[in-house]
Amino acid sequence: MSSPHPRVHFSTVFSMLALLAVTWGGAARAQTFTHGIADNFAAPTEAVSPSTGMLNYIAANYTYPGSRPFDDMSIDRWFATTFTNLRRLGPICGATLRMVVRNGDTNDSMGLLFMGPAGTQLATGWGASLASLGIPLYGSGTVSLNLAALPGGVNLIPTLNAQGFVDVFAQDDSAVDFVTLVVTQCRVDVYSKDNGGDFGNTPTVDPIWVSPDIRVCQNAGCVGHQNPEFGQTNYVYVTLRNNGPLVPVGNTASGTLHVYYTGSGGAALWPMDWAPIGSISVAGIAPGANVEVMVPWNGVPAPGHYCLLTRWVSSQDPMTLVEATNSNTLNNTRWNNNLAWKNVNVVNLSPFAPVRDFDFRVRNLLRDRPSLAHLEIRNGDADLPSFLERGQVLVTLPTELWDRWGHEGQGFEVVGEQTVRIVNPQGARLDGLWLDPDGAHHVNVRFVSQGTAVEQGRFAVEVVQHSASPEQPDKVEEAGGVRFDIVLGPQADGKK
Repeated sequence: MSSPHPRVHFSTVFSMLALLAVTWGGAARAQTFTHGIADNFAAPTEAVSPSTGMLNYIAANYTYPGSRPFDDMSIDRWFATTFTNLRRLGPICGATLRMVVRNGDTNDSMGLLFMGPAGTQLATGWGASLASLGIPLYGSGTVSLNLAALPGGVNLIPTLNAQGFVDVFAQDDSAVDFVTLVVTQCRVDVYSKDNGGDFGNTPTVDPIWVSPDIRVCQNAGCVGHQNPEFGQTNYVYVTLRNNGPLVPVGNTASGTLHVYYTGSGGAALWPMDWAPIGSISVAGIAPGANVEVMVPWNGVPAPGHYCLLTRWVSSQDPMTLVEATNSNTLNNTRWNNNLAWKNVNVVNLSPFAPVRDFDFRVRNLLRDRPSLAHLEIRNGDADLPSFLERGQVLVTLPTELWDRWGHEGQGFEVVGEQTVRIVNPQGARLDGLWLDPDGAHHVNVRFVSQGTAVEQGRFAVEVVQHSASPEQPDKVEEAGGVRFDIVLGPQADGKK
């Protein structure tokens, strides 16, 4: 029946997720969620379970608020119900929806939404007219949908993983008998450690950018981690662990490992700050196994020090959080155990090379406004002595940061124009640094050895950026950093 009341035109509400239009495979365990009773619209009606956000959305966009129940064949009322807690058994690799519906008007639609509590969309959904889905006017039929390959090429599996729920609706003169959603969990969970205490759970506890599962060799087969050497092929080794906690261990894993680099520094945006090193297909990682794979690095762009990012991409094991354009790398890594980040430089100091300088990039993760930042210099390993017992750490700010800085903070002293020296062995903070919108500011960090020719030692110093992020635009929190592993002694090679 035609209705004189306003309705939302879903051709403008929905956009096709072309960038996410891939199909996840390799599913194993399935959960079935059913709302309503398959009774061919028989009375009495059954209650629906719409989210608060969905109810607020209907109230803001339609004359009559609320949702009709199952089996209600009156006019002028939306139908809505919400499936929640979809990731209770782990990441989702497949989902199908079956709905029996009676088409009550020529322009009625059904679809899938992801509504926040205020009635605004948290992510892009999908919708289509009932007629286009094969339900004749004033007739009943079954809509069967694969959420990984919806009409129009839309794949909602990544969004289901990111949100953990889905709103199902039908407009506004059409009745629904029942809805069944079948969600299939992934077969495997492969991860690389973000730090020594990481066992694959998300979100990862800081620090997130010191992965022990990534290392560089200047010559294939080295022991430990080295800085990449300009002018030659280097080798990146990555450990992949098929024993992640998000699914039961028991299936062989396959996928592709991608490796990227960026300049040494704190915050970084995905993908704009990252350049590809290479990728490798990996098949047959046995259940519970850890394997180390190697990707050659043929194009170190210049002498210097770099941060590395690895991404395990697999249809069996999708990302928990969709990596949006210009998203915060630290937040992506915190929520996706498929990602690992290593910002570790080896600093070799000797009587023949007692001074080393490093560029540390401070990036504003907010593209449209200035951001307050703090720069922290701290001991990177509680089991090691402070480097200040054997040397100095000097920090030189670029002119634009120095001119706006009020010398706020603690644990340092000003020793020259734009330069401070760290004096507190427990660490220091330069507070109140204002970053330009979408700005990248380059800070110089200098390590000076004051040891004798016979003294040796190992130290760790971390330089950490604290600033706002798109996820927390009004909060200053850790955004990333670099760990400097300092080797002091007569045999230290200053070239590395």
